[in-house]
Amino acid sequence: MAVQSDVQIAIIGGGICGLTCAAALAQKGINAHIYEARAKLGEIGAGIGLGCNALAIMRELGSYDDILANTAEPGRLNIRGFRFVSGAEGHEELYTTSMPPEEYALLEALVKHIDPAYTHFNKRAVAVTTAECKTDQSVITFEDGAAAEADVVLIADGVKSSLRSVVTGLGAKETLLFSNTVCYRGLVTREQAAVRGVDTSFWDIPSKCIGVGKRIVIYPISKGAVINIAAFVTQYDVPVGHTSIARGPEQPSVEAVSNQELTEQYADFGSNIRAVLGCIDKPNKWYISVVYPHLKTYVRGKVALLGDAAHGMLPYLYAGAGQGVEDGWLLAQLLSNPQTSPQNVEEVLKVYDELRRPRSQKIWDQSLEAGKIQDGMGPGGLTADGISASQQLDYVNSYRLGEDVQEGVELLKVRGVFE
Repeated sequence: MAVQSDVQIAIIGGGICGLTCAAALAQKGINAHIYEARAKLGEIGAGIGLGCNALAIMRELGSYDDILANTAEPGRLNIRGFRFVSGAEGHEELYTTSMPPEEYALLEALVKHIDPAYTHFNKRAVAVTTAECKTDQSVITFEDGAAAEADVVLIADGVKSSLRSVVTGLGAKETLLFSNTVCYRGLVTREQAAVRGVDTSFWDIPSKCIGVGKRIVIYPISKGAVINIAAFVTQYDVPVGHTSIARGPEQPSVEAVSNQELTEQYADFGSNIRAVLGCIDKPNKWYISVVYPHLKTYVRGKVALLGDAAHGMLPYLYAGAGQGVEDGWLLAQLLSNPQTSPQNVEEVLKVYDELRRPRSQKIWDQSLEAGKIQDGMGPGGLTADGISASQQLDYVNSYRLGEDVQEGVELLKVRGVFE
């Protein structure tokens, strides 16, 4: 049902998080302006995982069927499970867990619910001037010299957000740190592997091939024609952000490296996986950064951070994208409430912060711990019992659609913001 709203909303960033919020607002008849730095919307990187929390929101948005249409088996979720196998020769299967599908056309599924007249491309935001009083609007300045005003500015421009400091008051070097983890990424087509005599049938099921301090995530995409490979290596002997291996936010996040560098990292792994890795002629090396230490707030006045800009985390529970979806959904429900106005929107955003920050930061911590366990750093080592301890998803999956919205509305009533 459409609502009458005087609140003008701007979203900086056209990724999954920002589009989820925009689509949820559009569902209520509110068109938020989306400002995207790129020339068009598009998926970045390879597959991501969405759990039942995010999929529940996608159902509510009407995007679920579109997501199913683009899974490896159209119309079906991947319920075969995610295998954990030893990196050693023979690749002994250690543990299997059910996982959500790994391949989506998420942006395509979301953008169809948004009026294109409100999406602006080649608009790289470089500054946001926060409102001085409750009746003022914030001003967004863009790289091309243009400007826009809004009652609410939602910053969803990713883990390397250039605008995080608008909320935190801190520089990028104080809020974005190298996680001590690198990821070598590449795609191998079945045809390419066959020409080289490499057997890829072992990797038909999504798998994590694990060793001490390293793991390789492998799963089929493009309806099985291509194998996606993400090979992680983590340095655990120093804490996150240690000066000995620190990387400044101005340094490249990705660089092309030789196949030799990749294969040398996994010289102690089995011959089958090494043969598959050998098919990646030009792997990309990603330096994974995280938002750390945890931010003390996600909001300042009428400006809010959401998604990776607020809580960019390690990927070991496949929960980061889902947390961004939860952010966008809750914000949309609170901002579209008929009682929300330009005069009380600061109080509304404070409630968003109170509800979302503890949950997203707890999942950040759990993701870090899961990575350590998967790398053989847990008490159980690289055993079935040890690895199963890394898959504690109860808290991630405890999300119930609508509960946080109801709690937020009740808080606003108690505080006299809503009637």
